[in-house]
Amino acid sequence: MFDIGFTFSLKPQFGLYGNCPFTAPGGYTNVDGYFAGIGGGKIGVMEHHQRAAGFLVGGAEDVSWGSADSPEGETKSRYGVGFFGLNTDEQGNPVYRPQCAHYLHLGFIGVTANLNYKDWPDFFLGWVGLDPRGDDGRGEKRAASPGRLQSLEARLSRSRDGLRLLARTTKARYAPDEPIVLEVELHNVAGRGRGQGEKPRDIEVYFEPVAKDQRGETSEWLLKFYAYEVYSGRQRYASPKVSVPAERRAELYHRVTLPPGAFVGRRFTFAPARQWLRPGDHFFLASYEVTKDSGMVILHPELTTEQVKKLGNEHAYVPVWTGKIYSNLATFRVERKKLAGLF
Repeated sequence: MFDIGFTFSLKPQFGLYGNCPFTAPGGYTNVDGYFAGIGGGKIGVMEHHQRAAGFLVGGAEDVSWGSADSPEGETKSRYGVGFFGLNTDEQGNPVYRPQCAHYLHLGFIGVTANLNYKDWPDFFLGWVGLDPRGDDGRGEKRAASPGRLQSLEARLSRSRDGLRLLARTTKARYAPDEPIVLEVELHNVAGRGRGQGEKPRDIEVYFEPVAKDQRGETSEWLLKFYAYEVYSGRQRYASPKVSVPAERRAELYHRVTLPPGAFVGRRFTFAPARQWLRPGDHFFLASYEVTKDSGMVILHPELTTEQVKKLGNEHAYVPVWTGKIYSNLATFRVERKKLAGLF
């Protein structure tokens, strides 16, 4: 409904910005510090960031209240502002946000006073059980704390029978128009664990990350990927389920002998972030699975059916590692689209 309180910063900063009555923004503010008062639906002292610039007919505002690591989470407001209040969000979609914003910060201290007209009807109707804006459950979408992510990673990313799966993105941050690139590696870690009695050894790995599905399209097979939003936990991508019958595996014969400490990997390129991911923090989780019915790979693809019969299966096929393992969490951030070319 409204934001009112004082801002504090550890370093001298400047802010003088107004947008009232939401049609003629003017001024500039760039403050990273703390807020004491009522702001972003929270009460108390909290982390606060405000960036805004306006030129009467257009501008942009980017304001956040609280921290993603705090129990209350972080509330963000980011949009373009302009004449007649025809605003746009970070994706360039039109939004309507009637408000009256005032930010003043000189040196180490400042004051903030905002009125959000659109929230007033929602507030009063909420007393009778109505939620026109559909935001009464927003507090449920709290950020996953670093501890929770580490706990999840510790449970999943364990080696199995000497094999470990590692995943990482090629960059920590991606612009909305950049493809997301993920590197995945299978490592032979046999003998590295203490107290397990396991000795270093070579491991035969079936390495066919992708295969043709029933429609003849290439899809992830032995390697599968899952992408999630860090804050909400919402799944944004999951590899399709692909089953390849034994009679269709004639061209799927690649295997790798991994000596102790060696690895084999592959790079995967996903569509630009703006096509399937929202701005913010995300993570990939990869899995590698070879079932028992895929546990024998032909010794040489040139072997004919008759030659296989003469050699016998135990000489014509090589047993490979079977089982299922998960990777670490490969975290990355999708940057927000710059609003009005400002920030």
